[in-house]
Amino acid sequence: MINRILLLIFVLSLTACSSTNTSVVVDIPPVTELLSNHAFEDAPTIDEQQIFDLPEYERDKFLAFYHNALAQGVRPDKAIFKYLENRLDNFTYDGETLTAQESLTRNEGNCISLAILTQAYAFLAEVDTTFIEVGTMPVFRKNKNTILISNHFRTKLLAPEKPLQPGAFVILRAGTVVDYFPAQDSFFINNATYQDLVSKYYANKAVDALISEQFNQSYSLLKRALYYRPYHPELINIAAVLHRRSGQTEQANAIYQYAVENKFTSPNLLSNYLLVAKSQSDSSLVSRLENLLESNISTPFDKIQLAQRAVEKGQYKKAIKQLEEIIYETPYIPEPYFELAKLYNTQGNKEKTEQFLAKAVEKSSDPEKRALFQAKRDSISQR
Repeated sequence: MINRILLLIFVLSLTACSSTNTSVVVDIPPVTELLSNHAFEDAPTIDEQQIFDLPEYERDKFLAFYHNALAQGVRPDKAIFKYLENRLDNFTYDGETLTAQESLTRNEGNCISLAILTQAYAFLAEVDTTFIEVGTMPVFRKNKNTILISNHFRTKLLAPEKPLQPGAFVILRAGTVVDYFPAQDSFFINNATYQDLVSKYYANKAVDALISEQFNQSYSLLKRALYYRPYHPELINIAAVLHRRSGQTEQANAIYQYAVENKFTSPNLLSNYLLVAKSQSDSSLVSRLENLLESNISTPFDKIQLAQRAVEKGQYKKAIKQLEEIIYETPYIPEPYFELAKLYNTQGNKEKTEQFLAKAVEKSSDPEKRALFQAKRDSISQR
């Protein structure tokens, strides 16, 4: 379910959460021209085709099921869905991004892994696909100076196109949406394509390598991701973080400046750049980036980050107002209740702290989140 959108605080995000299909202006050079190629060595990476390869026994098994379903009148997209339902019955969620074959062998994988597996079957059946990128409010896990947040893809297996009457046109093509781990607190981010999926695979692997300080591997995988999405803000963000983590601060700053100047930005990239500006005591840049962040809010997570920054500045009334607005707009999301609980706890208001922690527990559809919020509630009650 969860696609690793990483905010390195230096906050690195893929996902996160917010994904933007940036319109490409041909006279703007891609960010690859700013990469310090001399500072990294090319490392071997997996080819695109290998991501979707399935072993021969699995191809035979799937095609036998698929053709039998078609013979019984099942629509092609629904036949793939039925096979997935049976095949993934005992599938275990794991945070790692895997190829189709790895997912089958290990019987596990994250949401991007499962979207890749679905696409592998769609290739065999020659069924068209499209994707939706969906965000879920984050479960925070700190790894050194890394925060992992949630994001995932939904795959839509498209039904066969039907002949149209003269003058008729299709507004929305029929199909079957495959959502492996539906969450009540999810929100739409953007439509996505096959190229986005492939890019996401390489980007996730690049982030894994970056966390492990395998900088050459991260660099090589990032270049692969940028081949498919050369102007994507989150990939540009990873490029900046990679350079900073490998000691190339000046080049990292140049990459951030490139993103801002060409408007290839996301709230995550701007948050990263803001932290850099603060560390360098550049008050003018800090002010500019804070203004840009406020005008680039798009998801509930972005709005929560805005409230968190207000809390850091001691602007509690402003933060409360912002969090209450999020609750009004998306009352089913538990995180703004949790943020209000933390705020009131800071102020020593035990009654409101417990009230909003109870709401956070009530609104949580994710067992992991619910356990986290309940543990906080229990610790407050025992004081």
